[in-house]
Amino acid sequence: MMKKIVMAALFAASAFAMEPLVSAPWLKAHLGEKDLVVVDVSSRKLYVKGHIPTAVQSGIGKWREAHGSYALVRSASEIEKEMRRLGISKESRVVVYSHHSNSKDMLKPTYVIWAMERYGFKRTALLDGGLPAWKRAAGTLSTKEPEAKNGNFTAREHHEIGVDMDGVKARIGEVRMIDARPAVFYFGARKQPVLKRAGHIAGATSYFWKYSFNDDGTMKPVSTMKAMLVEGLGLDPTREVVTYCTGGLETSMNYFVLHRMLGFSKARLYDASMKQWANRSDTAMRKFVWE
Repeated sequence: MMKKIVMAALFAASAFAMEPLVSAPWLKAHLGEKDLVVVDVSSRKLYVKGHIPTAVQSGIGKWREAHGSYALVRSASEIEKEMRRLGISKESRVVVYSHHSNSKDMLKPTYVIWAMERYGFKRTALLDGGLPAWKRAAGTLSTKEPEAKNGNFTAREHHEIGVDMDGVKARIGEVRMIDARPAVFYFGARKQPVLKRAGHIAGATSYFWKYSFNDDGTMKPVSTMKAMLVEGLGLDPTREVVTYCTGGLETSMNYFVLHRMLGFSKARLYDASMKQWANRSDTAMRKFVWE
């Protein structure tokens, strides 16, 4: 009898667990379920033109704020307020997507997913391929904004999935670091206009976030990502790895791939990234070298 109860509990838990990546057909099959919250993180202008039915809208500005030359995730109280506004509670399952209107738009969902995890919410998934994939699956669009359903989620910060500038400095030479920007910026052949210095954090390895995508905007199979990142770049899923980019968005995609899809339990995201690091004169950088 006890064995049956345990098995039933395990089945119930698995039925409500969230895979890190869900397909448009999966979302069509589950849309409207009571505990499922769909969040559109593209601009409101795109949202009102047509979105996935039941989806609630939340701009990226609700999740991060400027701190001088760079931006950081908002406070626990602000994130909690936004998640409750979206109707998210502890028991909710959340699917996040964007319209894929440009590269930056493609990256907003993984930053929001990271921000949710930063404050203790892990029952999230990314819609593979975003709104274009939903359209290809013959998913209908809506211009109707759903009624607000206040959630009761309580935020508690988990510092361990992030790292600040001092933490990065302390890890140089000790921990693998992954630069999510285009390789031309990593190598230092071109300097980004928003940065004072060209190149990369000393010792970091280049992995452009777009390497994880197919041409249609869907993500490559886990086996391919494992071949690139674990077998190719020699990253160890059991060891710490720090991800960074220009200002936080690109690196959220690499963090998602490493942490959620490949099981890197000790992945950390450097939120301020190069907009902080490369705009200072006391941080270690290299250029014209592949590491």
